[in-house]
Amino acid sequence: MNTVELIPHDHTVRLNQVVDYAWCMFQSQFIYGRHPILKEAPFQHHFATILSAVGSLYCVERSDVFFVDLEQRCEDVKGKTKYIDITCSFTNVDVSCAIELKFKTAKQGAQDHGRIDAYVDIEAVELVCESRFTFGRFFMITDSPVYVNASKRGVGTVFCLHDGHQVTPGKRLCCPTSKGREHVAVTLKNPFVFEWKKCREWHFLELRV
Repeated sequence: MNTVELIPHDHTVRLNQVVDYAWCMFQSQFIYGRHPILKEAPFQHHFATILSAVGSLYCVERSDVFFVDLEQRCEDVKGKTKYIDITCSFTNVDVSCAIELKFKTAKQGAQDHGRIDAYVDIEAVELVCESRFTFGRFFMITDSPVYVNASKRGVGTVFCLHDGHQVTPGKRLCCPTSKGREHVAVTLKNPFVFEWKKCREWHFLELRV
């Protein structure tokens, strides 16, 4: 006789499933055109809405409370205030996830800044997960092959986002020649591997922190 398959009782496992399922649902609605998304704000809004709906379904005990917040303020992230794009949590057991998003199109240009800003967000998720959140995620969507393909020179050889690139933990990254980001330095602690997935003209990246 087979055993009944239940939602995991462990809230950390449960929250991971919530984020994974919500990401799958968001990608499906994005590709099939349920919600037109042309910039990062609607990406944030619609993904948060899906997270809220899925998280509510994962509340299986009377004591369960699932909460989603946007732009949660975190103090002293490298000495500055950082606003995390989305946070979600089972507040009754203090299990939480910090999520940063990037949405970049080929029409937007400024790919050098886009690469650096992506690294800044990934680092921020690492830092806030050290003491304030149980785990984190970084999600990026683009239709620009510039982010996905390896660069031969410039910022793309320092702040590499291309498919298959593996981060060297503890290596300080900076690019003084990038005007407007010349003072930005990032040091990631995890050996992330950038594994892009493609559907139609869109590329999707997920990093687990």
